[in-house]
Amino acid sequence: MIKPVFEKTWAHFPHSEALVEITLDHVAGWIREQGNSEEVLEILPHPVTQKSFKASKTSKDSLQQVSEAFLQGFSMVFNSLHKWSEPGARLAKHLYASAHLPVDVYMYLTPPHSHSYGMHSDVMDAFMVQLAGHKVWTVCDVPSWMAPNQRPEVIMKNFNVSCSNVTLQGGDILYLPFGTLHQARTDTDFSMHLTVNLERQYYVWQSLFLAMIHKATNPGLRIKKFVSSGEFQPDDHDLPLVSFLAKLAAMVPELNRMPGFSFAEASTSILLTSLSNQDLPKQYLDRVTSEFQDLATRLEAAASSLGASRTVRLPNGRSVSLSEALGKIKTTETLLPWALQLARFHAMVHFSPVAKPHQLLSLSAIRSRNPTSFTDLPLLELPETLPDTTQLMRAPNLRAVLLAEGSIDVPPQHKLIINQETFPIHATEAPAAEFCLSLFAAKTAKGRPFTLSQVPKGSARLLPKLISFGALQIVAEQP
Repeated sequence: MIKPVFEKTWAHFPHSEALVEITLDHVAGWIREQGNSEEVLEILPHPVTQKSFKASKTSKDSLQQVSEAFLQGFSMVFNSLHKWSEPGARLAKHLYASAHLPVDVYMYLTPPHSHSYGMHSDVMDAFMVQLAGHKVWTVCDVPSWMAPNQRPEVIMKNFNVSCSNVTLQGGDILYLPFGTLHQARTDTDFSMHLTVNLERQYYVWQSLFLAMIHKATNPGLRIKKFVSSGEFQPDDHDLPLVSFLAKLAAMVPELNRMPGFSFAEASTSILLTSLSNQDLPKQYLDRVTSEFQDLATRLEAAASSLGASRTVRLPNGRSVSLSEALGKIKTTETLLPWALQLARFHAMVHFSPVAKPHQLLSLSAIRSRNPTSFTDLPLLELPETLPDTTQLMRAPNLRAVLLAEGSIDVPPQHKLIINQETFPIHATEAPAAEFCLSLFAAKTAKGRPFTLSQVPKGSARLLPKLISFGALQIVAEQP
């Protein structure tokens, strides 16, 4: 459904039934429970007066106050629905498992004859999922990244912009790639819709070049520290380097696409669910390398036309010469693999509701065959009791990343991150981890069942950890 338009253009998908079971009864309950928390429920400024809502003295509780605001024409938004509501969390986890990108879920409630915001664009992709009522969307075909730092009304005036009106009703979905200019309003009906954000902006070429510039100027930079420090903020256009790269992206539009955009197969899945760069298919990696070389050359030319010789200050206080940094990126072979690992790691840790794996079903299957063998047995000792013919399998929807970062003087340190849990492993255990958890590489399990006898040597300490954590499931024997 989404593949032909993903990353490229907006699209409307009519649907006769609501895809998410959220009703006004749910909303009323949430208002009673969460209505006093401004972090959860936010009443937006009035669309006409732009004034904030002030409840009357007769509105005693949160539901009465929200109802009063609704009556007066105020729209409201429930923030981060996926963090505190079961329907929101279920939707986010399902979409994360299928799209492989971090997800945020918000819900907007808009009264008749009102609107939430004027013409604007967002920094992330979004699905507008209509739950109830109707909403009229005006969607334009010139993305804001074509004219960075310009207001929507200026873009509308200076470009040959064509806009369409689309009315969403219960069940309909509207897909908006980041940068799409849009606004929405209600007519005679109210509207309740979800804004489901896909955080694609972190993994496009523009963001990876940003990361590579940081790494080129600071060769000792580690992925986990870079992500946790907050320096990797590719959607913060107040940062000078981000702002400059945005100008270049207007000249080189493919910078707003993810690596592998020219690859025929599902490039997002390959990049973000692979265990490591060694897990990437050769055809995919060749195509990504070709894209990188082409974009680096075009980026250098575009930067030169804008005066890339200037120096830009980074958030950590370092100053970077753009011409020198871009030159290093083109000639340093390790920078692209490092950026691909960064994207893979960030896509896992940036999504907070990621499900923790468990082993209960497979343990049930084992115990049902021979219950007396496991009395008083610690879970970590289970692999020692299993015969070599025992079949294992990577757990469904598992997210795993194998990081190996070192330097000229320090050998690589291996860390296995599984659904945000970190397991330091020895270099001798890496082949076993790659065999068990890789999805694409040749001579690995590729997510299929395998026997204990097939696992490379050096797994004596690793396998108990993977099995006890639930990263590896024990496949039940057929009766």
